Amino acid sequence: RDQPRSRGLGDVYKRQVHYIEHAERHILEAKNDLTDERQELSGTVRVSASEGFGSWVLAPALAEFKQRYPAICVELVANSGFLNINKREADIAILLEKPTKGLLYTKRLTDYRLNLYMHEDLVAEHGAPSSIEQLSPFNLVSYVPDLIYAPQLNFIEESLLSPLHALKSTSINAQFQMLRNKAGVGILPHFIAKNAHELQPVLQDKINITRTFWLATHRDVRHLARVNVFLDWLNDTVQQHADIFWTSHRFAMLLFSLSYTYIKKAPEGAF
Repeated sequence: RDQPRSRGLGDVYKRQVHYIEHAERHILEAKNDLTDERQELSGTVRVSASEGFGSWVLAPALAEFKQRYPAICVELVANSGFLNINKREADIAILLEKPTKGLLYTKRLTDYRLNLYMHEDLVAEHGAPSSIEQLSPFNLVSYVPDLIYAPQLNFIEESLLSPLHALKSTSINAQFQMLRNKAGVGILPHFIAKNAHELQPVLQDKINITRTFWLATHRDVRHLARVNVFLDWLNDTVQQHADIFWTSHRFAMLLFSLSYTYIKKAPEGAF
C-alpha cells in the first residue's frame, strides 16, 4: 500500500532536483556573463546631462575615459532637457533636482555656484556696478521663461533684474556667447564663465546662487560593469576638478562621501 506513495515522493524529489539544477545553471550562466563583461568592459553607456554640464564638464573629459576604456561607447545626450531614466531612455542621468520617484539609485554629485557676469570692456566703460539700479544701461541675457526645462534654472534673483531690456535663449551656450560679445549682463555657472577670462563677476554680494547636480541610475542597469566604471570615473573626475564648481575641496570631499540612496518605487511614469 505504501509503494504508490513512495513512488510519488520519488517523483517530487526528482522534480525538485531538476529545478535546483536548472536554477543553478542559470545562476552560473549569469555569473559568467557578468565576469566576461567585467573582463571585456565593452558596450554602450548613454548619459543624459544638461547642456552646460555636458558641454563644459563631460565632453572635455571623455577623451581620458576612452583612453582607459576604449571598447565602451559613450552616448552623451546634452541638450535643453533630460531623458527619462525611469523609462530607460538613458543609463545615467545628471540632473538639476533629486528624483523622488522611480526605482532609482541617486547621489549628490556636486554643488555649483552661479553669479552675474559682464564683459570686462563694459566694466571698463561704465565702471563696476555696486547696485542693481546701476545695471539699467545693460541688456539682461537669460532663459526664455516659458521654455525653461527645469525650475532650478528659473533664478529668483533674476526677478530683481526684470526691468532690464532682455536677450533670451533656451541655450546656456548661446547665452555664454552673447555675454562674451558684450551683449549685456547674465547669470552663468562658474564652470562655464571661467572659460572666458574677459567675463567678470559683478554684484557678488547681491546675486550669488547655489545649485546641485544629482546623479541617477536605474536599478536594472546599476549592476552592469560598464555603468559602474563610468560612475566611478565621473565621481573621480568631478572630485579632482571641484574648484571649477566654486566649491571648496573640503566641502566637495563631504559631498562625495555620501552613499547611494535607494528610492522606493512609485507609480510608473511619475518621473
